[in-house]
Amino acid sequence: MRITRRAGEAEPKKGLVSASYVDPRDLGPNSPVHDLAQAYLQELRDKGRSETTLPRYERFLVEFLGFIDRDGASPRVKDLDLRILKAYSSHLTRRRLLAGRDVGKRPISAASKNMHLIALRGLLKFGVLLDLPVPGPEKVELGKAPDPSPDARHLDQEKLERLMESFDTATDDGLRNRALLEFLGATGCRVSELVALDREKIELDPHAVNPKDGVRIADEVTVFGKGNRYRRVFLRMRAREWLERYLRSRKDKDPALFVTGRKKAGGSYRMSVKMAQTIVAEAAKRAGLAENVSPHWLRHAAITAWATQMNVPAAQRLAGHRNVATTSRYLGSTDAELKELYKKRFG
Repeated sequence: MRITRRAGEAEPKKGLVSASYVDPRDLGPNSPVHDLAQAYLQELRDKGRSETTLPRYERFLVEFLGFIDRDGASPRVKDLDLRILKAYSSHLTRRRLLAGRDVGKRPISAASKNMHLIALRGLLKFGVLLDLPVPGPEKVELGKAPDPSPDARHLDQEKLERLMESFDTATDDGLRNRALLEFLGATGCRVSELVALDREKIELDPHAVNPKDGVRIADEVTVFGKGNRYRRVFLRMRAREWLERYLRSRKDKDPALFVTGRKKAGGSYRMSVKMAQTIVAEAAKRAGLAENVSPHWLRHAAITAWATQMNVPAAQRLAGHRNVATTSRYLGSTDAELKELYKKRFG
């Protein structure tokens, strides 16, 4: 059995989410696994999984379908067995990165491998629910994935300021990019939450009474985040001032808060997640930072500041975490307050 795809080999067919509807009543032992995967993604959408989660599950399942679709075969549901599951797990262990700065240089992480396997577990669980002859989801064993070190994404205040000041704000793009980073640093939003925002959510109506501080940008905004949950985030004065400068410089009527010069299929110029990631990464290079900084680093910095300057439960609410344990993972050795207390007690 071949473990990895050859360079230049055609990608497996895509479009599971957007393909035509598959009626679960039509699925049986002789149905293509592709149809089972398509019906499973339909089920996730029916259950209300977010439009950011569905493409990720689709990507994982497309890779699984490509692995089992050898030599042009179209495997059937009844063909799925424990040997295929073990071979696929082995394939993921050896599979090299397909994108990013280290593309082709190293295998995917244990956490990334587990994300692929969790999607496969969900597919098998759906098959069992439909009384199809597939292995039980418990047959897919996850690997041990260590928690990432908080220091791996830590930006101290000095580096954060260098990042913010790396833009030429005399240009329209520089002004937009500074406002974008200020928003991320103040709110700790996920980048997907940021690009989904509309300007009307924060820009005060022209006929509204002037706020006391004179900045016509709202100091709080509701974002739609992970797990299909809404939460309220807050903007400090500096972030509001940069957002006001940016929005005043715009001459367009696009509803998106952050826009680019590239029109999307629907006619909007809304910024993509990829573009936001590129803006942050290039800013880090100009600031002379050795770290491969992403928007999520600013989320780490915000959560760490909230936890140390207020408390962990407050940081949990601001971050939109279901469990306080998730918030605590962002801290670890970056907790300067804990270090200071230790030094005071033990020298």
